[in-house]
Amino acid sequence: MWIFLQMIAILSSKSRKFASDLMIMGTKNYTYKSYSMEYGTFVGLAWGSLFLSYVEGVSSNNGLLMLLCFMLCGISVMLPFVLGWRLNRKMALADERLSYFQGLFFAFSMFMYACLLNGLIVFAYFNFLDDGRLMEQLNTLLTQPEMVQTYEQLGMEEQHVQMMDILKEADGLSAWEKTLLIFNNNFFISLFFSIIVAFVTSWKKPN
Repeated sequence: MWIFLQMIAILSSKSRKFASDLMIMGTKNYTYKSYSMEYGTFVGLAWGSLFLSYVEGVSSNNGLLMLLCFMLCGISVMLPFVLGWRLNRKMALADERLSYFQGLFFAFSMFMYACLLNGLIVFAYFNFLDDGRLMEQLNTLLTQPEMVQTYEQLGMEEQHVQMMDILKEADGLSAWEKTLLIFNNNFFISLFFSIIVAFVTSWKKPN
């Protein structure tokens, strides 16, 4: 009887520990999932601002907007790593640490939220704001005598023709098709960056 009671006590203790571990894991998962949405919003807004500054800068031939575009380009590249490091420090303060696969899931989720938000911004631009100036300005830029001469001097006449063909094809796409094209490009770039950001997020400071 005494042995039976001991076994019940041991099983009860293990059950409480298992439930406690599940609760901790659930809290940790909820934490980095919620941060992936929050940080993905920041990254998506940065990408959307980069896109808008570029298309408006090219459309209006505005040097200040193009300068802003270059600045936002640097911010858009660095921001995911900064946010990944911020999450790493937050988890460290809570005496927790994400595994690499948890960091990878966080990074991938963050970039997916960013891609979706940026896709909404891109679609809104092409569907409601685009008046054809962007394609017209790009076509004017590529057909300038100076630009054509530069391509000829570099021996890139074939590449110049290909760019003109791509521009013509893009001009015939609908707003949804243009958005999908940009979304696909962002998606594949995100896959690559997710691998690197996951290392930053799961990095453990050596003792």
